[in-house]
Amino acid sequence: MIKNFICAGLFIFIFSNTLLAQIIVQGGGIANECYKNTKFESTSKLTSINICYKALKEPLSKKDKAATHVNLGILLMRRGEYLKAQEQYTKAARAQPELSEIYINLAASKIYTKNYMQAMEAATKAIEMGTDKLPEALYNRAIAHDNLGLSEKALADLVLALEIRPNWPPAANMISLYNKNSKITKSK
Repeated sequence: MIKNFICAGLFIFIFSNTLLAQIIVQGGGIANECYKNTKFESTSKLTSINICYKALKEPLSKKDKAATHVNLGILLMRRGEYLKAQEQYTKAARAQPELSEIYINLAASKIYTKNYMQAMEAATKAIEMGTDKLPEALYNRAIAHDNLGLSEKALADLVLALEIRPNWPPAANMISLYNKNSKITKSK
């Protein structure tokens, strides 16, 4: 098991802009500003969080409301407020349960709070729903699997993520760590 390496990789994964599962908000307005701040980190985290909270007080479509909850959850995760992020993902699921990005991010937050079984379940739900961000869902599930002692399943998820997105650094790096760990174990 390489939990410590996987958790270090998760930190890089979660905080890299290009790998988060933000949800686009249609049209203009403050909810769209929340999305842009989440995606591009154009303002301070606290300012962005306040913008998202303000957006949630505006009349929004169900999808935009759910998207804003997800984007707010991402911002809260970046501040290390994982339980508050989970609350936002729960609210998003109530508004629009068919958005797979909710469960990808929920899985990540559950990993940070060491709820690996719940993380695996959330990631699996996103995978089963079908998602454009399948490699991210597989990656989160791999981390959960690894922390549950299911290293073969973790490795299978990472391999599948690389089949979908060849040379994807997060999955490639984690597979590399598995290979190094395997060589160390064999040499002992």
